[in-house]
Amino acid sequence: MIQEPNSYLFLKRLVVTKHLGGIAYDEEFHTGVNIIRGKNSSGKSTISNLIYYALGGDYNSWNGESLRCHEVFAQVEINGATLTLKRQITTSIRQPMSIFWGNYEESRKDASGWKTFGYNQYDERVSFSNILFNALSFPEVRNEEDRNINMSQVLRLLYVDQDSPTQKFFRFENFDYPLTRQAISELLLGVYDDNLYSDRIDVKKKNKEKDEKEKELKSQQQVLSNAGAAINIAELNNRISGVNGEIAKVNQDLAEARAAAKIRIAVNSRMNIEQLQTELQEKKEAHTNLNEQIFELDNDIVDSRQFIAMLEGRIGELAKSMSVRRSLGQLSLTYCPECLLPLDNHGIDTSCFLCKKELPQDEARTHAKRLKQELELQVKESSMLLGRKEITIAGMRSALSEAKQALVTAQRNLDNAIATSQSSRDDLIDSLLIRKGGLERQIDFLNAQLTGLNKLEALRQEVLRLTTEIKAITLRIGEKEAIQKRSITDAMNQIEKIAIWLVQNDLDRQKEFKSPKRIKIDFLNDSISLDESFNFSASSNVYLKNSGRFAIFFASIVKQFMRFPRLIFCDNMEDKGMEKERTQNFQKLIVRLSEQYKHVPHQIIFSTSMIADELEGSVYCVGRFYDQDHKTLDV
Repeated sequence: MIQEPNSYLFLKRLVVTKHLGGIAYDEEFHTGVNIIRGKNSSGKSTISNLIYYALGGDYNSWNGESLRCHEVFAQVEINGATLTLKRQITTSIRQPMSIFWGNYEESRKDASGWKTFGYNQYDERVSFSNILFNALSFPEVRNEEDRNINMSQVLRLLYVDQDSPTQKFFRFENFDYPLTRQAISELLLGVYDDNLYSDRIDVKKKNKEKDEKEKELKSQQQVLSNAGAAINIAELNNRISGVNGEIAKVNQDLAEARAAAKIRIAVNSRMNIEQLQTELQEKKEAHTNLNEQIFELDNDIVDSRQFIAMLEGRIGELAKSMSVRRSLGQLSLTYCPECLLPLDNHGIDTSCFLCKKELPQDEARTHAKRLKQELELQVKESSMLLGRKEITIAGMRSALSEAKQALVTAQRNLDNAIATSQSSRDDLIDSLLIRKGGLERQIDFLNAQLTGLNKLEALRQEVLRLTTEIKAITLRIGEKEAIQKRSITDAMNQIEKIAIWLVQNDLDRQKEFKSPKRIKIDFLNDSISLDESFNFSASSNVYLKNSGRFAIFFASIVKQFMRFPRLIFCDNMEDKGMEKERTQNFQKLIVRLSEQYKHVPHQIIFSTSMIADELEGSVYCVGRFYDQDHKTLDV
């Protein structure tokens, strides 16, 4: 049994509308080879660019015919689910995309079913790339600017266009970064590990945090050393205990002195006590209110966690259900589960065996994927809100500690005021109070030293923890990179094998193509070489580049761990002076490979003005043969 590869994206229908509501282009596409053919300047490249744009590419260099159109719709099938994508044709860049879960015809009847997503992802808003990546089961991949790889960047390896230089392997893009290209290649080759990326980011952050903690530790040690403070916590605790004992003795002496003193109460003492009582009451109310707020928010956080856990459970159950459905295929019920009698109309594939309702093809899978994605987005949003609540409650708990200390201080001030107002202030009491104040300041000083030493010890423990975690993560990274390296080697060997076959079967135009020993694709440096050579004739450079791009595509059919979505579209079959016989030979090679791998669904779309004679009028052709009088866009 042939195992189905992980991810695929197929274009099923492309529709371009005019500003006044008419249709400028409407064609259906199929799996396998799709050929758009016509004379030069008949609009073939326009359709290729519209496909690129409809699938999420960033494009605004439209010609006059394109700008007379309003919107482009692409009905696609992604891993069994049907979606319709819509974008407005405009000269502005980074345009949003509207997505409808269902086919094009359904989308025209249900305006409320569309949801619009922006080009860029923000903290509180997902982009259309997030939605499409989720449907493709792609992980989130970040580039060296710490931004998510988007759909437009992925399409740089799916779309072979005419505008990019032949020496560049990727579709050309301004402000291109080597590590971004590497991230795209690792994603599509199936070797990108989001856990590995997270570990790399994590170890980088922890190393930075460890360096900061070590600097802070060294600085604190220097400060304590210069202040002549004790560096032993046990010694400090003994000193504090001794001073507390002295304070207790002074308090006892004060109590005895006050008991013997003559009572006199001054008017200003009563006013001071009333003021302190009011202040104490305010502190109590603030403390109580803050406590109640923390209690309510704490309950809210518990509810949020339970809600997120419930959603994640539903996602898991839905994923299991989808997995079972894939495993069982179209297995149907032949007997009623209630009465065990045979079901009528067994064998009719378009309706449910129990309720007899008509079931459009792939509707259940599309609905399940849409529901799963909505739940995942809800989990993401709820988790973001939960994080904010946790930050808020942490701040409130810190404020509660301060409020409690303020309450204790206010109570102590009131107690002291009451005691003082009812005692005669003779010389003995004054001297005892002065003595007590000095001891309390000494306690404060010792406590400050103790706080510093505790912080110092906490820093030591933090540095030790970070060192241990960094070692563990580094070891994990090494293990994952070893696995990644094996997968990369496996994928690249298969890609090289197919690329060499395509080059060897070229017409006798470039002698180096006859017996190549090595074809190397360097994603980091955006190049492809044959036996360490990069530059051939312009047409041979095109042939070599196309061979490499199609080799990746066909390798993804063979190597099922690859994430390349089994779609490629090409608009430069005869670019840079490719002669008719040579481009037709390449077309036939591509069709031959497609037929060889037809047991695995895939899609190839290419345009040409020199279609091979045996391919003209075949099942591979899409639409009519276009010319200057009958262009692709009917505007």
